Amino acid sequence: MRFKQLTLSLFFLGCSSAIFAQPVLVKTEQDIEEYKLDNGFRIILAQNNKENKIFMNTVYKTGSLNDPQGKGGLAHLLEHLAFKGTQNVKGDEFQRRLDQYTLMTNASTDYYSTKYTNIVRPEQAALNEVIHLEAERMDKLVLQEKYVPSEISIVKREREVRLDQPFAVLMDQVFKSAYGNQHLGRLPIGDLKELQSINMQELNQFYRAWYAPNNAVMVLSGKFDKAAVLKQIDAQFSPIASRAVPAQAVVPKLDGSKIKQRQFSVQKGSDFAKFNIYLNGVDQAIVPALSVSPALYTLQPSGHLYQSIVETGLATGVAASTWLDKDFNLVFLGAVYAPNHDAAKVQAQLNQGVEQSKAFDDTELNRVKSMTRNQADSIKNNAAALGSRLSDYYAAYNGDWTRYFKDLEDIQKLTPAEVNQTYKAFLKPEYRISGNILPTPEDQKKAMEQKKAQPAKTLGQQDAAEEPLKDASAYKEEVKQYVQQSKTYLEQKEKQIQRGKLKNGIQYALYPTTTRDDKTYASIALDFGTAESLMNKDVTLDLTAYLLFRASEGKSLQQIADKIIESGGSASVSASGNGFTIQISAKKDKFEEFFKYFLEAVKTPVFEQAQFDLIKSQSLSSLDRPYTEPDTVAALNMARLIETHQPGDLRYHFEPELVKKQYQAATREQVQQLYQQFFKTNHGQIAITGDFDAKKIQKLLKSEFGSWTTAEPYERLSDDYTAYSGQKVHALSEQREFGSYQALLTVPVGSDHPDMPALQIFRHILGDSQLSSRLAQELREKNALVYGFGANMNFDSWTDSGALMISANYTAGKSAQVSQTVHKVLQALLDKGVTEQELESAKASMLKKRVTALEDERRIHSMLIPQLEKGRDLLDREKRDQDIAKLTKADVDAAIKKYIRLDQLVEVMADQYGKAQTPNKK
Repeated sequence: MRFKQLTLSLFFLGCSSAIFAQPVLVKTEQDIEEYKLDNGFRIILAQNNKENKIFMNTVYKTGSLNDPQGKGGLAHLLEHLAFKGTQNVKGDEFQRRLDQYTLMTNASTDYYSTKYTNIVRPEQAALNEVIHLEAERMDKLVLQEKYVPSEISIVKREREVRLDQPFAVLMDQVFKSAYGNQHLGRLPIGDLKELQSINMQELNQFYRAWYAPNNAVMVLSGKFDKAAVLKQIDAQFSPIASRAVPAQAVVPKLDGSKIKQRQFSVQKGSDFAKFNIYLNGVDQAIVPALSVSPALYTLQPSGHLYQSIVETGLATGVAASTWLDKDFNLVFLGAVYAPNHDAAKVQAQLNQGVEQSKAFDDTELNRVKSMTRNQADSIKNNAAALGSRLSDYYAAYNGDWTRYFKDLEDIQKLTPAEVNQTYKAFLKPEYRISGNILPTPEDQKKAMEQKKAQPAKTLGQQDAAEEPLKDASAYKEEVKQYVQQSKTYLEQKEKQIQRGKLKNGIQYALYPTTTRDDKTYASIALDFGTAESLMNKDVTLDLTAYLLFRASEGKSLQQIADKIIESGGSASVSASGNGFTIQISAKKDKFEEFFKYFLEAVKTPVFEQAQFDLIKSQSLSSLDRPYTEPDTVAALNMARLIETHQPGDLRYHFEPELVKKQYQAATREQVQQLYQQFFKTNHGQIAITGDFDAKKIQKLLKSEFGSWTTAEPYERLSDDYTAYSGQKVHALSEQREFGSYQALLTVPVGSDHPDMPALQIFRHILGDSQLSSRLAQELREKNALVYGFGANMNFDSWTDSGALMISANYTAGKSAQVSQTVHKVLQALLDKGVTEQELESAKASMLKKRVTALEDERRIHSMLIPQLEKGRDLLDREKRDQDIAKLTKADVDAAIKKYIRLDQLVEVMADQYGKAQTPNKK
């Protein structure tokens, strides 16, 4: 990332904004305002001063439907090229500036629109810069032929990702059958042959035709100064002249009953699934009823399909979704089953359970209406969710974003008669398309011959001269600013937090505050047992956590589920290590009542035999599947290579055959015994954040948890540092477009180690950005070996043990090139270290995200239990900020040389060109 000061011309442009007409308010709904500039550019503002970020979407009303005939994927290719520089912000500098001024940046192309998304801190200076970049993208984009080959290769990788997803392949086939190779039958991502035929003149023509201010809208939601935002948008966008925009492509009305091919099968992966896909041309009148169908059919435990397919043991699960767009209505309802299930019975019950379902009543419909209201409240209080929803409606309904609120109102007006009548008319055989997903055939699981791998060949774009690096001093100023902001937040918020300990040793942290979604949150961590006392009990722990909240004395599963909906929140229990993690949330005015309700339920669970038998049967069926996908093969082989524990230890890796045996041996009595022996432990921490009376909650905690105690010894499970000898394993997986690469390098560094901040900086430079980091440049931008990748460093909280992990899905057959490239990037960092600009940029980016986290009370909530465990408070975070801020190039380079040992890098690659691996025996 590189910093660039505003040019003199831009400064004068900003100062002269008064010469342009002021944005005109044209529409208001639900405190959301729409403005219009003289050139037709629209602005939608959804202010929420409780937020700590700004979601910005610049939406162009053009997508793949407007791709010229024979040029499928042009709009999407243009979207990729739109990050490659403008007249005033050249080349890769455009992406580096986006990285500098945003928390996140992305883009997407669908049938109807192209969206450029940025998430920005609520700082006017940063927002001004991003608005300037979007104005540059609209009017001064420079499309360069040198980038086209690499971007087509990257789009090919993106397409390969889609071809590896069975459900995506299934839906592609359905739409091809419905529309042919035109309209919605052409994928937005494009066809490779057509992509390769696109020339620069066609790209520029499309850009000039559709990227016009009168064909675009900017949606901003979150915390911002409305007057300042409008002034900046006016200054940046008003000088862009409106243009005549071509007529939008028209999709012919679809008659779902006339689709010729009505059955599709995809054999890919390890899943068994059957889907009924109901598809017809759009009918806006039935959209509200169709939109609630997934919940009515599949919600646990009341969903009609859930009851008839899952509870009867016919299948392991049900799934449902809708796609209700401007040109079609689509509902899919399906069942996931296992090899030991009867596929014919699954299909028969799926047909009957959908098309001959008993009528839905008021109770069921009101339950879903409440869920819809809760979801709408959550969206309203989330800048990204609301901004995305407004953007989608604007694109789909010719600018009418208010339709979103009308749809919500129409759902609340639904009657059971209307719902049942709609389903009878729409969910019928005439509109049904059957989809069948089966595992990859056995003949595609054999090793294939591979030509000798060639060294990674860089694509042509690397020959372009790089932009000069920007002055690192700009980042240093940002670092100072963020450290000071963080210090202020930490001191303020620490004063609000009340920490204490019950007489039995259970710790608590109470954080009375206002959350942005008006909910109160509780987290309870219960620790118990030792590696020895919990030996061979990992499956029992999982079963206990699952059953704990599914029924209790006087409370059925349905009553508990309804109470969660009524609270407007959530409740969950999960096994983690040697303990349980309990998460509870509710609307602030209902929290105390719901918290008591939940505690009463977990104190008196009944562990119903029927529920135990159901989850045991489902788990065994789910485990009865092939484990031959590249990601799964790579993960299993990596886990086996680095394993240091014995089977039965809670820390032992997932091994399918072992877990099957454990489930087969599991009994309800074992669950009951584990609960009685360990659950009411006094080794625990409780954190509560939100709008509540601290004294009342403190009293409640004493009464509910004060008597908890256990005679069982407790010892934290930990993993000590282990150094591994470097090795490469190329394992055989089933045939896929992509193979899976995973690498691991352990380091003797934990979260409290003085070298940890330097390694965090190293990780950021190595692979934080998917476009501009060291790995991004080599794996994706220059060589197009991958579409996406991951690079993380984990540090143990209790021991000096950590690990660098790199993962990537690569084009099958390119495993050697990926490994070579990873080694090349790491070796370059070892040889030359990081640059001053990279260092300061990484520090600024990391500290910006750390400050942003402090501005969200829910993120602070997630910090409280780890702090209680370590006997710390928020002020310890200030020291980490300072440690990051004071790092020098010499510090980071020294850490890289000290810990990045290529002779200890363990790499696993899995694709159809590998060798079959045998699990280690212990």
